[in-house]
Parts: sequence; C-alpha cells; structure tokens
Amino acid sequence: MGGLTPAWGENPAHVRQLLETRQCPRCDLSGADLRHSNLDRADLSQANLNGANLMGVNLFRANLSQANLENAYLAGVNFFAANLENANLQRANLYLATLVNANLTAARLQNARMVLVNGVNANFTRAKLNQANLSGANLIDVNFTQADLSGADISRANLDGAQLQGAKFPRPPDAK
Repeated sequence: MGGLTPAWGENPAHVRQLLETRQCPRCDLSGADLRHSNLDRADLSQANLNGANLMGVNLFRANLSQANLENAYLAGVNFFAANLENANLQRANLYLATLVNANLTAARLQNARMVLVNGVNANFTRAKLNQANLSGANLIDVNFTQADLSGADISRANLDGAQLQGAKFPRPPDAK
C-alpha cells in the first residue's frame, strides 16, 4: 500500500469509463490515481475528484465545469483552454500547472497552491481566490474582474495587462 492510497475509494467502473471513453460526467473519482493520463477533451463536468492525484495529466480543452477538485493534487496539469467554470478547487495543489486560456469563472480556489502557474489569458471572473498562493505565477492578460483575492499571495506574480475591475486585493498587486 503506497502513500497515495486514499481513505475513500473511487468507483473503479468510473475510472475505467473515463480512461476508455474520456466521458465521465458526474462520476465518482474521489481519491483516484490518474497520474500522467491523457484526458484531452474529456468531459468531467460535475465529477467528484476530491483528493484525486492528477499530477501531469493532460486536460487540454477538457470540461470540468462544476467538478469537485477539492484537495486534489494537480501539479503540472495541462488545463490549456479547459472549462473549470464553477469548479471547486479549494486547497488544491496546482504547482506549475498550465491554465492558459482556461475558463475559471466563479471557480472556488480558496487556499489553493498555485505557485508558478502559467495562467496567461485565463478567465477568473468572480473567482474566489482567498488565501491562495499565486507567488511567481504568470498571469499576463488574465481577467480578475470581481475576483476575490483577499489574503492571496501574489508576490512576484506577473499581472501585466490583467483586468482588475472590481477585484478585491489585500494590498496593491506586486505587478512586474
């Protein structure tokens, strides 16, 4: 038994369905180990991925709208142009993830670790990023309209061209 064995278990039939068809809306994948899987264009809308390990997964143009990714390990994940609208990413680890052109409208990212994320042109409109760690993130041309970044660490983040209308910050952004 490795350190990745969850206290709860994913539904094995749902894991098989996802890997074979890339279609798994509303699936229970909580605690699943999906490291380095190719899930480009997958439909994971409303799926439960709480505590799942998706390190290095390719989710190019995937639909994760309303998905639960709370406490998920998402280091190095490719979310290029993915739909994460209304997704729950609270306490998720997105270290070095790619969020270029991703839609994170109204996503919940409280206490998420987003160190060195590449989020160029991502849409975080109305997203909740309270206490998130965005240090060193590349956030050029990102849309933070009405986003809540209260208590977020944005040190060394590049916010050039960012849309900040109505966004809540703990202090003026440390933009480069």
